[in-house]
Amino acid sequence: MSVTVLFGCLGSSEEPTPTPVVIDCSPDDLISFAFSPSFQDDGAIYVGTDPCGVFRSFDYGDTWSQSNEGLIDGVVTDVVMSTNFSNDNTVFISTVRNGVFRSTNKGDLWEQTSRGLERRSVAAIAISPDYASDRTLFAGTQFRGIFRSTNGGDSWEQVGLPSSNVLAIGISPEYATDRTVIAGTGRNGVFRSVDGGESWEEINRGLGTFERGGATVVRFSPDYARDQTVFLGTKEEGPFKSTNGGNFWRPVDEGLTSLKTVGLVISPNFRRDGLVFMASLNGNVFVSNDQGEKYENTLVKGRTFRTLEISPNFASDGTMFVGGSLSKFSRTTDGGTSWEDIEVEVDE
Repeated sequence: MSVTVLFGCLGSSEEPTPTPVVIDCSPDDLISFAFSPSFQDDGAIYVGTDPCGVFRSFDYGDTWSQSNEGLIDGVVTDVVMSTNFSNDNTVFISTVRNGVFRSTNKGDLWEQTSRGLERRSVAAIAISPDYASDRTLFAGTQFRGIFRSTNGGDSWEQVGLPSSNVLAIGISPEYATDRTVIAGTGRNGVFRSVDGGESWEEINRGLGTFERGGATVVRFSPDYARDQTVFLGTKEEGPFKSTNGGNFWRPVDEGLTSLKTVGLVISPNFRRDGLVFMASLNGNVFVSNDQGEKYENTLVKGRTFRTLEISPNFASDGTMFVGGSLSKFSRTTDGGTSWEDIEVEVDE
């Protein structure tokens, strides 16, 4: 799941107000991609933008249309899709001033589902891998900590870190049994819950000071039950890796020419291929084939990046999207060997 935060967008303490959604526009920034769990079959992918709301594609990213009916906020900070999307057609987005929205018809219509959220500025949203049965989501808010919903977003409750600016959330692929969630903050470090959000503990051993901007992304290994591996991306200090569930972190930045981490994705076949990809704010994508220890450049662009996402069928389709400024994203379908530029714009 994509857990990507806007650089510099969530620093205000002003009360949230509606942000008009601009119709028929090309977005300034692409903020967060989400692939359908059934991407190989339905070709569905969504992208949250600034300031043009949501765009969607049902042809693997070749063409796009806006999906904003019902939205009152054009700045989307995160997008997640139900793990049962092929049956429930459900997508969630978080916004910079108006909380969380849900669609149960593939984005044809959105409804605000923010009851119980004390703060409507939501930087990150994460969905349980067992959403079809547990209906659980977590939302990271500006200086009000982390909220949880166990009824598909109908209502939310504050479950921890009440004074923290929660910028990134990761949920264990084994959540049904280990109940593990990790949250990265702006200034207060990283926290872990092993009881589904009921209680939280600091897990900052080995991390930097977090004085230069904090966390941007949390990613669990798809083989977490066996390898206990988690990656943490930071705004200024590069990626960190833990191989004991977050008890200790160490920097893994050999070969990186930029440490401004805006995206980090792990191959679904991580145990076999060891592939990790990292995108930097400066317009680079780096690849590691040794489980995130050493990196080399696989893409250099002269524009700002803000999000990186990988296909759930990466082993067979080799697909990743990286995007940011100028309404454009780059797509690879061969595992990062070559890339093509595509513009997200209104399909006439």
